[in-house]
Amino acid sequence: MQTAGNRLERRKARTRQALVDAAREMIADGRSSTASIADITAAADVGFGSFYNHFEDKPALFAAAVEQVLEQMGETLDGVSPRSDDPVQIFCDAVRRTGRAAVSHRQAAEIVDRSGFALLDAPGGLGPRARRDLAAAVDAGRLEIEDLSLATAMTAGVLFALVHRWLEDPGSVDDRRIDDAAERLLVMLGTDPDTARAVAHTDLEMPQIS
Repeated sequence: MQTAGNRLERRKARTRQALVDAAREMIADGRSSTASIADITAAADVGFGSFYNHFEDKPALFAAAVEQVLEQMGETLDGVSPRSDDPVQIFCDAVRRTGRAAVSHRQAAEIVDRSGFALLDAPGGLGPRARRDLAAAVDAGRLEIEDLSLATAMTAGVLFALVHRWLEDPGSVDDRRIDDAAERLLVMLGTDPDTARAVAHTDLEMPQIS
């Protein structure tokens, strides 16, 4: 049986999500820096006063919007069962899937492109997952990495470059280009070229990302 409290919580959740959805659109469209709170609430079709029931200010809302995009993508990619016990293969597969996912969804790509390396400071999302997978490869003796933060930034840089190029010219980035980039990334991280080529060009299962 539904209670008044449950209905109120669902209504609050819908309002919060409407604000986040509006923020995602504004980030993707490049309007986040100029949009007022009135603009945001109008786009979300919610009352002006409801904004402060959910967020302290605009930066808090836009941070939540970015985090949601990254976390949704990361959770979906995490849902694919590893096909190998090799941590290098697991890391490479994640890079290839992330590249494919990012260039298949324009809003996510725009948000990633506009946010850039600031995304590495986010507590959730793709940065911590890349670092986790790299650390597993180091612990298993498959990679020798002295600075995990730098290696994570290198990984992000490759993905950011793919996303930026795709936004400029969607026809310029396809699965083969993404796999080639993953191969070169592995070499930069210390994998021998033959192994990197073999690992980065295997068949790949892709989840459905909404």
